[in-house]
Amino acid sequence: MKKILTLIIGILLIVWVYYLQKPYINSKIDPISEINPLILVNSENAFPENINLNLVKFQEKEVADIIYNDLVDMYNAALNDNVTLKINNAYRSKQEQTQIFNDKMQSYQNEGYSEDKAYEQTKLTVQVSGYSEHETGLAIDFSNEGHYDENEQMWEWLKNNAYKYGFILRYPEDKYEITKIDYEPWHYRYVGKKAAKEIIKQNITLEEYLGGNI
Repeated sequence: MKKILTLIIGILLIVWVYYLQKPYINSKIDPISEINPLILVNSENAFPENINLNLVKFQEKEVADIIYNDLVDMYNAALNDNVTLKINNAYRSKQEQTQIFNDKMQSYQNEGYSEDKAYEQTKLTVQVSGYSEHETGLAIDFSNEGHYDENEQMWEWLKNNAYKYGFILRYPEDKYEITKIDYEPWHYRYVGKKAAKEIIKQNITLEEYLGGNI
């Protein structure tokens, strides 16, 4: 009897550890947001304030509900490949974006940059409030701060698979002249599966895709 009890406890422990390491998400929702997944938000195109954006929680971060189901599928697919997608940033309000921009700018000024130079340097990696994709709820920064190897594995998986679930690497290498943002291997944007597959196939940016499809 003792051996059987020990065996049962051992099995339960294995199951518990397995699900602790592989927390699959099984929930799905019915989106009600009115946002177009192909909306262009960049340094020249502000995010309209009159869009009905319904936010939902994913990993304690908020995202637009229209990306949730595909995000769940992508998360679970990554787990099947022994990769855990971790989110550092998702939706941000205009107030939060302003604070992040100001803090980054101040850090450059503390290093001795002039105000104008600090502003221009900050814009290489942070958008001005109202012009950030994070305000749409469609953009996600995938990273686990301080875990370089884990991030590299995560970014490599996303680079090869994210498009299958409607996400694209928003700021690729050698595309600064178009996006006006330096390469960010962690920043992915939801555009829908059809657009994502075409963008990855042609190796283009969202700006280039919309320029040929408007």
